Amino acid sequence: MRPPSWLIVVVILLFLVLVLALVRPQPGTATTTAWATTTLKLVVEQPTTVTFTAIETVTSTVTVHETVALRQVDAVCFSRVQSCDSLIVGLIDGASRSVYVMMYSFTSDEIANALIRAKNRGVEVKVVIESQQAGVRGSEYERLLGSEIEVRLDGNPSLMHHKVMIVDGVIVVTGSYNWSRAAENDNDENLIIIKDPSIAAAYEEEFKRVWAQATA
Repeated sequence: MRPPSWLIVVVILLFLVLVLALVRPQPGTATTTAWATTTLKLVVEQPTTVTFTAIETVTSTVTVHETVALRQVDAVCFSRVQSCDSLIVGLIDGASRSVYVMMYSFTSDEIANALIRAKNRGVEVKVVIESQQAGVRGSEYERLLGSEIEVRLDGNPSLMHHKVMIVDGVIVVTGSYNWSRAAENDNDENLIIIKDPSIAAAYEEEFKRVWAQATA
């Protein structure tokens, strides 16, 4: 016997409902996939930050090394065991353009003679002496003035304690060494000669500041 047509329709509908139930996505699948993707993204981005920091550190180190390499020490001298005044006289006699001096105590006849020679051959010579030392016994202050060298007394109400000479905008002579007989023969003093235009320029700026505040 053939089944009724309505029964066939019911069976077909039930079959379709069963198929749809089997292929329908299970709840939670989309959420699991999104979590897995987020985790993968964090792992990939982590090494990029570490590599950038390492490059920054290497660049800074190279820059500092190049700056230090520009400075040149030409000579050093220690009084009592070496002739520091002869070294200074030789540098003044070799000057061709300018000699700028800032000196706390100046009583050396030999160095004063060298400055006078430099002035007489056309070198620009300027000297600043500590005002409290200008009138001491043996001071070269009056002698330099009488030789028409530009000499001033510092304007610092305390002390102008520099012991510096700048030659031709290239050479700097500095240290603890005053231009005095005591520094040369009695004291333990040091002198350093630096040959570097950039360092000489910095010392010239300081000389200009001291010179502007000094009085004739």
